[in-house]
Amino acid sequence: MHIPLAVRMAMISRKLKTGWLTTVSLATAVLLAALFTSIGLGGPAGATPPPTAAQAQKMLAQINEEATKLGQQYASVVQQLVNARQWQEVLKKQTAVYGAAVDAMRQQVAKLAVAAYEQGGIGSPLALLLTASPQRLLNETSILNELSAADAVQIRQYLNANRTLLTAERMTISIRARILRLKQGLGKRLAVLISLNRKEGNLLPRLTLEQLATSGHPYLSPLRDVSGLSPERVDMGVDFAGDGPVYAIGAGVVTNATADNGGWPGGGWITYQLTDGPAVGEVVYLAEDVIPAVTAGQTVTPHTVIGHMYRGNDGIETGWAMLDSASSESELPEAGGIGGPGPFPTAIGMNFDDLLRALGVPAGSNFGESTSGVVPSRYQIDWAKALR
Repeated sequence: MHIPLAVRMAMISRKLKTGWLTTVSLATAVLLAALFTSIGLGGPAGATPPPTAAQAQKMLAQINEEATKLGQQYASVVQQLVNARQWQEVLKKQTAVYGAAVDAMRQQVAKLAVAAYEQGGIGSPLALLLTASPQRLLNETSILNELSAADAVQIRQYLNANRTLLTAERMTISIRARILRLKQGLGKRLAVLISLNRKEGNLLPRLTLEQLATSGHPYLSPLRDVSGLSPERVDMGVDFAGDGPVYAIGAGVVTNATADNGGWPGGGWITYQLTDGPAVGEVVYLAEDVIPAVTAGQTVTPHTVIGHMYRGNDGIETGWAMLDSASSESELPEAGGIGGPGPFPTAIGMNFDDLLRALGVPAGSNFGESTSGVVPSRYQIDWAKALR
């Protein structure tokens, strides 16, 4: 059924301008509506002639500009999310410390209350003192005031500890709510980024070879400056030996950066989420014999050194990570649930090797062998085509 252009424009405009996406302009909606018409995604065939190479290049530049802005916003929200999670961990530790202090002091104050009760000084303080609720204790401090004045210092310390614990608990609840809001915002931004990237892919075939050669793409080889680079096997990711700087593949934001991750030989564990290109939203990991050169929350580009690999016992491994950056994507059920013992090579590991080969990196030593597991549907299959 043919849908008038004006209607398609209004529909797209409403979709892009909702929620967190108010920064996506109406001009982009007009551009995308025109694109739908030009490539035959709506209306009768041949109703509008396809764009010329020059027109396609101009449209692509406009979409790229919008995608770059949105990618920067996405990276900013990821930074906020990383910071919020870090603060949540701090609060978690503080709450545990404060809780232990309150429990210890409760025992001491309870002894004071028992002594006062036995002497007939107060009514029934034990039920109050032994309650697990700091809020109730603070609401009914008058009972504690009936205890001996000589014990006032311990009582004040006890009340202060309960106040601190309650504050930490409230801040933790607030941080959890903020993390949920940030995740919702990320989901909306990511959906539009993916949509814009697909429109870019539809325009690329209309460019001339000269335009394709000068337009470039958003990814570069992360191992281009490694000395003595030697490809090894593909397992959960792709293994390499050598030494030197390792770059980010494309624009993104760092979600983890540590040199002492006990789950990987050598301890290195760096992850970053891509905010541009055909793998937008996916998370890349760099692990094992690598020293981080970035910190969580930092934005990166294809020219940012994220770590320095060294000639250790294990080399490095790099590949697709889980979206929460916890470990390799291959360990998830939808990718086959394959961890350290194998079997190797994994399908998702070989998919990442395909991306690296498209960027000019030598293939893994077991390239071409049959794979185990599956590649989740959200990943590109033909990286050479996706990076044209």
